[in-house]
Amino acid sequence: MDKPSENLAILGLQWGDEGKGKVIDLFSASFKNVVRFQGGNNAGHTVVVNGKSIALHQVPSGALHSECFLVIGSGVVLNLEVFHQELERLRMRGIEVLDRLLISSNAHLILPYYIALDNWRENYSDRIGTTGRGIGPAYEMKASRQGIRIGDLDTPKALSRISNVYKEVQLIVGKDTTLLSPEDVLQNLNSLITPLKKCIGNTQVYLHEAWQRQESILFEGAQATMLDIDHGTYPFVTSSNCSIGGLFTGTGLPPKVLDKVLGIAKAYTTRVGAGPFPSELDDSIGEQIRQIGHEFGTTTGRPRRCGWLDTVALRHSCNVSGVDGLGIMKLDVLDGLNPIGIVKDYKTKEGNRITSIPSTAYDWENIEPITEYYEGWSTPTKGITNWNDLPVQAQRYINAIAKETGVPIAYISTGPDRGDGFVPPESWLQGWLK
Repeated sequence: MDKPSENLAILGLQWGDEGKGKVIDLFSASFKNVVRFQGGNNAGHTVVVNGKSIALHQVPSGALHSECFLVIGSGVVLNLEVFHQELERLRMRGIEVLDRLLISSNAHLILPYYIALDNWRENYSDRIGTTGRGIGPAYEMKASRQGIRIGDLDTPKALSRISNVYKEVQLIVGKDTTLLSPEDVLQNLNSLITPLKKCIGNTQVYLHEAWQRQESILFEGAQATMLDIDHGTYPFVTSSNCSIGGLFTGTGLPPKVLDKVLGIAKAYTTRVGAGPFPSELDDSIGEQIRQIGHEFGTTTGRPRRCGWLDTVALRHSCNVSGVDGLGIMKLDVLDGLNPIGIVKDYKTKEGNRITSIPSTAYDWENIEPITEYYEGWSTPTKGITNWNDLPVQAQRYINAIAKETGVPIAYISTGPDRGDGFVPPESWLQGWLK
């Protein structure tokens, strides 16, 4: 067998919440560096080890492996208060990361003003269904060159820049909304950044040198392609590029650094918040999937909308990021369902068949799913660690996913715990697990 490639990206392919945290944690032990390159604390990666759940929002999911060096790139927007809370929760589990953590000095900070603006928009304008964490406004200020980066806190102009943001947000939300003074915000930021000073530096240089030293790198995506600001269901998307392009802009590394892309999808589909969802099951089956799959948001606790696997969206996501293999999660949630649907194409209300995702919100409203049904299985798949032990109906279902997407299956998850699942014998991921 050929030696495994050195550098791997793990990306979500649906509307987030696919189970990336488990897969990243599982493979992190084989890598020297684990890198988070975009998003903020609107992301939530849950890792379950020996029945104990750990939710990570900004700390890379390699945190549970003490030999992994953790990097937060310049494409991330960081909420320092939430970050400290997360570090404390890890300490309570006996996990220390500050001695193996590097945060980009160019990463933008999430100010309290952004959270106020985010919530104001959700209450007084068309709802997108955001997490209300200030992520969108943070990227908005970044793009308008008004944002505050970690490195800016050391400059004398930090207060004036924060004041400018304060004035702009106050004009929008109105004087009835109480905002902290710029002086208080700066003081709070400085008190929060002081314990992290030794962890702040130039992540682009570090990662480039690590690449030159041939140290292995695992790139951890947050959210997913169908939430990508450019390639998702706009405007019902997040505010960063969570497909493959965001990896390079969020780290400063060239495309040739990457060897393989593992795309993660559930054996069904979910999404949180508003927006198109052609395969949604707004019935008892959808509710059954929600309850069995514990489909409630890691970050907000909101119930997730549930539906059959949408391979039109999946094909799109695989094409955008050049996915080399699929990781299929939560197969066990479908145990006992019969039949089980796969959305293979869409059709317009006029009856025209389409095989790719629409480009506008209006076009999404004009489509219906074309669903093909497969025989379910009664034998439980939970905890299975071998392809041959899967019920033959589950094997057929998995093979149908590979056929519809044109991408081989590289990993199958059969439960929430680290040990629930397996790499199929023919997968290129064989050899990556320690």
